[in-house]
Amino acid sequence: MRILSLFVFSLVLMLSGCTTIQRTAHMYGSEAPTPLSFQYMDGGSSIYYSFTVGDASQPDTAVFFYGATGCPSWKSVMPGYVSGLTVSARVFVLNKRFVPDRSIGLLDCSQEFRLANNPEQWVADYSEFIAAQLGPNAPKFKNVVLVGVSEGALPATKVAGLSPAITHLAIIGSGGYSMRKSLATLKQRGAIGFDVDSGWKKITADPRSIEKDWYGNPYRWWSDVMDIDPLPDFLKLNIPIIVGIGEKDESVPVESALFLESKFKEAGKNNLILKVYPESDHRLNSNGISHRNEFFAELSRLLQQTHDIAVKRDSPK
Repeated sequence: MRILSLFVFSLVLMLSGCTTIQRTAHMYGSEAPTPLSFQYMDGGSSIYYSFTVGDASQPDTAVFFYGATGCPSWKSVMPGYVSGLTVSARVFVLNKRFVPDRSIGLLDCSQEFRLANNPEQWVADYSEFIAAQLGPNAPKFKNVVLVGVSEGALPATKVAGLSPAITHLAIIGSGGYSMRKSLATLKQRGAIGFDVDSGWKKITADPRSIEKDWYGNPYRWWSDVMDIDPLPDFLKLNIPIIVGIGEKDESVPVESALFLESKFKEAGKNNLILKVYPESDHRLNSNGISHRNEFFAELSRLLQQTHDIAVKRDSPK
């Protein structure tokens, strides 16, 4: 049980390689972003953050983040999380509904959060928020990037296929496997030691329960996400996609990302770039060194390449 608890805990801490103390201290520091409120059309709301990276007063790139496993606030890691970006960009970071400004989100999420924490709501909220930030009165961006981190890869990939405004997709710590297949792969290689099948029997007996938990998440969450197949949503996309994963990831196996890459090749698609970071974990950390900055620098190069191709295409003959 301790191993699976650590597995879920690592998903919750996926936002950064910082300790809980460091993240809490950051949220009360001067660099932490100011909370803003986004009102959904159904009357609900979420806290979000917005800031500029780089020197441009009107950057031509927008980068959107949303969600994370559990109920942590992005305030604990922003803006440092994207310090590897070398392009000028406006960053928008949306907390899930019912996630407070300074929530650490360590397995103490509210009942209201649990009710709203499902894939259908993620996609609806993320889509509405992005559409509002890109509305007719908003600045015009040439590049619109969605970043999906761990669980966040599911809504990011789905929304990227629903909105023609999205130009790039960046994924950290995820791939082309369902959660069930990821867990089976981790079990096979000895990375986890718990029995998923016995837990699944309990969940299927009461799949919509938000009161009963299995290792930090309610039965409803497990039943909602366990068998989502992300591959069709990935393969629908023709925009540039970059995926970063740790070679030693023990939450989502590297095989999941390698499988995704192979399926793109089988389909004759060349719009996916896979970066596997040697000896690195789910947070792209290796021996105390974070490779997240390398990932965002690689995303920046991809954005610059896309820009250069567009300029060359549009230049007079």
